[in-house]
Amino acid sequence: MANWNFAEAVYQLGEGDCADRPALIHDGKSVTYRELRRRAVGIGSYLQAQGLLPGAHVGHYMRNSNAYMESFVGAGLAGLSHVNVNYRYQDEELLDLCNGLDLQVLIYDEDFTERVERVRSRLEKTVCFICVGGSGKDARISALYDYNGSDFQPATSSDDLIVIATGGTTGLPKGVQWRHEDIWRKQNVSTGVGMISLGLAEHPAQLEEHVANVARLPQSAPFLCLSPLMHGAGLMMAIMLVAQGVPVATIAGERFDAAVAVQAIKDLGVGSVVLVGDAFTMPLLEVLDVRPEEGLIDSLKMLVSSGASLSNACRQGLYRHQPDLIIFDSLGSTETSGYAVCTPEAGVFAPQRTTRVFDDELQEVEPGSGVVGIAYSGGNMPRGYYNAPQETANTFVTINGERYVRTGDRCTVRADGMLELLGRDSTVVNTGGEKVYTVEVERVLLEHPDIDDVVVVGLPHSRFGKQVTAVVQRTDRDDASLDIQSIQAFAAQKLADYKIPRLIFAAQSLNRAPNGKPDYPFVMDYAQRCLDSMS
Repeated sequence: MANWNFAEAVYQLGEGDCADRPALIHDGKSVTYRELRRRAVGIGSYLQAQGLLPGAHVGHYMRNSNAYMESFVGAGLAGLSHVNVNYRYQDEELLDLCNGLDLQVLIYDEDFTERVERVRSRLEKTVCFICVGGSGKDARISALYDYNGSDFQPATSSDDLIVIATGGTTGLPKGVQWRHEDIWRKQNVSTGVGMISLGLAEHPAQLEEHVANVARLPQSAPFLCLSPLMHGAGLMMAIMLVAQGVPVATIAGERFDAAVAVQAIKDLGVGSVVLVGDAFTMPLLEVLDVRPEEGLIDSLKMLVSSGASLSNACRQGLYRHQPDLIIFDSLGSTETSGYAVCTPEAGVFAPQRTTRVFDDELQEVEPGSGVVGIAYSGGNMPRGYYNAPQETANTFVTINGERYVRTGDRCTVRADGMLELLGRDSTVVNTGGEKVYTVEVERVLLEHPDIDDVVVVGLPHSRFGKQVTAVVQRTDRDDASLDIQSIQAFAAQKLADYKIPRLIFAAQSLNRAPNGKPDYPFVMDYAQRCLDSMS
């Protein structure tokens, strides 16, 4: 039986013709596939010795590093399930995730030692702790690289699970359960991206054939993962490419540093990168614009933005510095791994062949009809949420005998089949009976020269239920200079009257997460406080 498992793929790449190729690069330190296999076998051997049941959850509480990928592969080889842990979580959030998703192992960076100690006694099922760095009482990951791995045999399967916790901005995180094979086939690991040059007519029958295909390829330029590995987009890109023989590069640091990132692209000859929309691209462009003669991103061939869309201004800025760059601005979620990609038109996406749009009566929306529906993603998808049957039933639905993920993204289908995104169903503002899709408003406001970033929300209104409210970020500008009437007049050129923000407030920062997602509780609270101060 074929074994489409990412850990197994790395294990096999580490003993064949690709063994001495670089697999991981972090701050100039390179790890070959042979060495990655050795380290992962040691970690896997140690985990198997803990008496854990197959599929036990292993929490990855780390910033981007080689250790993150080593732990992912090691846990996978032991037949255990990766679970990402947001490194921005505070004590109670960490506790809720560990207990809610039944983590039995927690692998953590030494920077988080104090937080782990504060919650340790309240962790209900966590029995094994591994620290990356440091010198405390827990096992050190570096000491596990040589752990009794001589008789180790991988316990891998296509059915093994990768659990990706969704962000907890609207409640406790949910664990999205992906089978290895479903991610493998969803991302076309054996035929897409790094494998395209082979021109394969069909998917290989066995993993061994895929590994042989990788060996036929020349050494690939590195992939730089600027998105956090602890978020779905970064992790899925990283495991896809490392399984294709592409070195996965990461850079150290508590926060994104555009100057360091750009220098890494040049120094490593990076060929592809994943990042998060304008939140990452704007500071990159600031660096590129002051150093235009250095060819800092000349090696870059592909850029993937996931988690937040790229504005036209950022897209054009990237093309200005690298005209041959291929940009994939994907539309998706942890549950879909992507169901559409950008087009040259802002807010317009080309659906994947398994994507459908259904109206509220679950009738498929006809192209060009103008009917607003919700996008549903078909094909390979997760099994559901961990220990959450009701949420699973609400999101993973069957329509006309086919299983889909209900994305919650409202859109229309143009006559040419393209999707015009209007906004997430949960962020629609109902004002006086009119539905305002916040993404549409944000897209227009971002074209205004005085606005660097914006989040649109709905504040309570005594007459209309909600009033459209924009909180704008204007870096290095005086908030007092914000010309609200000018912005409203600008928006009126492209939006119906009821969509124009009645309230516009300036903020120094929108407090976006590392993956670019809005912090809606923060924005709502900030906007409400600004409104209260006016009365």
